[in-house]
Amino acid sequence: MQIEIESLAFGGAGIAKKDGKVFFVIGGLPKDVLEINIIKDKGSYAQAVIANIIEPSPDRIEPSCPVFKLCGGCQLQNLTYPAQLREKEHILKETMGRIGGLHNIPVEPIASSPKEFGFRNKVTLSAWFYKGQWHLGYNQKGSTRKVSIKSCPISEEIVDKTITKISDVLSSLGDPHFPLDKIHISSNGVKSQITLVPVHNRKGDTLKTLHRHLKRHQETENVSIAGIGETGFEFSILGNKFMTTPSAFNQVNSSINELMINTVIEWAELNENTTVLDLYSGIGNFSIPLAQASKEVLGIEISKNSVKLANKNAELNSVTNIVFQNASSEDAITILNDQEEKFDLVVLDPPREGAKEIIDGLVKLDPEKIIYVSCDPATLARDLKKLDELGYKVVKIRPFDMFPQTFHIESITMLSK
Repeated sequence: MQIEIESLAFGGAGIAKKDGKVFFVIGGLPKDVLEINIIKDKGSYAQAVIANIIEPSPDRIEPSCPVFKLCGGCQLQNLTYPAQLREKEHILKETMGRIGGLHNIPVEPIASSPKEFGFRNKVTLSAWFYKGQWHLGYNQKGSTRKVSIKSCPISEEIVDKTITKISDVLSSLGDPHFPLDKIHISSNGVKSQITLVPVHNRKGDTLKTLHRHLKRHQETENVSIAGIGETGFEFSILGNKFMTTPSAFNQVNSSINELMINTVIEWAELNENTTVLDLYSGIGNFSIPLAQASKEVLGIEISKNSVKLANKNAELNSVTNIVFQNASSEDAITILNDQEEKFDLVVLDPPREGAKEIIDGLVKLDPEKIIYVSCDPATLARDLKKLDELGYKVVKIRPFDMFPQTFHIESITMLSK
């Protein structure tokens, strides 16, 4: 069957329509003319793969990564960067209308990443022993099978060199008895910090031999083992000091993260009387800048380790008008409503699942303004629809390209009563 791709879906597949049917074509790019093979027919739509490229998209390019066709880490390295940005804007707008029923809402132009490659300051790699040697890598596209790498072009140079050195060290050892499962690598822009993660239920001290081997090399000397004392490191965001660990959640594109923080502060319009609730507050990425320009901030975070780091970060920056509580956002909102607490502003940055469970309680808190930071257009659209029904209207949405070469879309939405 011959089709022409019209646009991209969230997930990276190309979308084509023919004879009243929608086709999701793996690897298809807008304006590709393709011969396809259907792999799953669902009636009104089908999933397909490319059998032959009859006429390539004018935006189709050669990917720079040698394992791009296998690795599930990137989906769009074969598409020019301006086209990636165009498609991500389209996906966000289309999703707002299709799922959220929010048509003609003001979606600003997407903020592009200063770096198209070499932007990731953090990676998590799987580790496995196969055919006589250790391998590092990611899942293959659409599979739990692994693809081995020794380099990753979307990672910062420091992180990339660390990946290569760890791979070399593991290959030289050739010992299948290390209970090694994953490796977290983070960078503060100067050095890498590494955390070795043992296989589930195995004691971390069984990785001490590998730990000693890695410490001998400059690229991998900052290494620790999960469960027996993960080492933290300091980095800077917009002049503030932050302490974190490789296993803690942090935004992976430092430049885009700073743009997002500035957007939250700009839209918050804080003053010395503003009270703020920061849900899913992590290590204080938004909380600390918010506290520096407001009366007080309450941060809610479910991870004990992140709360510990957040308190340390408040101390590092001499911020005293902030309290971090270790709780789920759902439980915290229930308690805050029972205590009849009120906030001028609520900022939330939930995981991909969104904030469905807290929307009703959030509205009961009655904030004047809500700023919703999202990493998933579909769950964002669902939640914005519910908030709209409960009286909070979307003022504007600004998308950010946190993850070039991938289908992921970050965005910030401002709502008001």
